[in-house]
Amino acid sequence: MISNYFEEWEVKPEFEKEFISIFNGWLGKDNMHKLDEVKENEWSKFNDLVHEIYNKYKINIVDLNENNYKTAKNKDEITEIYTASMNKDASQFSKFIIPELECVLTEEWDYTYILWHKNNGAKEAIAPLITKVGLFNFNE
Repeated sequence: MISNYFEEWEVKPEFEKEFISIFNGWLGKDNMHKLDEVKENEWSKFNDLVHEIYNKYKINIVDLNENNYKTAKNKDEITEIYTASMNKDASQFSKFIIPELECVLTEEWDYTYILWHKNNGAKEAIAPLITKVGLFNFNE
């Protein structure tokens, strides 16, 4: 059920956040220019991550407008196109439920995704996949 994960368009507050980024931590004011230097091949690592997760776990694609989700039947359903991704607003960001790990993966601003978890091993299960595709994970 979507209500196990979301409440009024937001991931429920009982979930912890693990940030996933092409950068190894927060950039800060002095390094904000690096956002403008991101190339398509770096950005595509997020597609690589979602594909790695898909290869190992069932992924549900969340549609908050309809208050439901559907199971991804193939990688094309979860693959983003760079040019389209650069022009979408926050309401169009990808949101996935990984039921086996009882966690949520959401696309966010500034080349960052968030793994929402309950300290039940999801973060540890996804961490090797994050490293494999060349991304970084950290928490606040």
